[in-house]
Amino acid sequence: MITTIPPVGILIDLPFGVLMWTSLAHFLLIMVMREDSDFIVLRVLRSVNSPVHQTISLTQPNFIIARLTPIYSALVLFITRYYLLPLVVGFDVWNFYDMPLERLLLSAWADLGF
Repeated sequence: MITTIPPVGILIDLPFGVLMWTSLAHFLLIMVMREDSDFIVLRVLRSVNSPVHQTISLTQPNFIIARLTPIYSALVLFITRYYLLPLVVGFDVWNFYDMPLERLLLSAWADLGF
């Protein structure tokens, strides 16, 4: 089923998908930890996501506080992946599991027998 998506669509969607999921993980971690924590996973997520957060913060409304920036970034990336990328690249997305990264992960999960 992954062959119905053009290879360009997969190459464009994969970085957006990884950034979306890392932004979500960053948000979940800062809900239980301090933002300036030295925890190595949080430092890696912060370094990966900071350019994305700075870019998306240009369009961020003023009422969104700094702690909500990762979830806002994940939402913007999700909307981009769900609506804009299929329109630009030319593939159909009917539900969340039709996105290239999620379909790839689910097919790998099924191949492992889970």
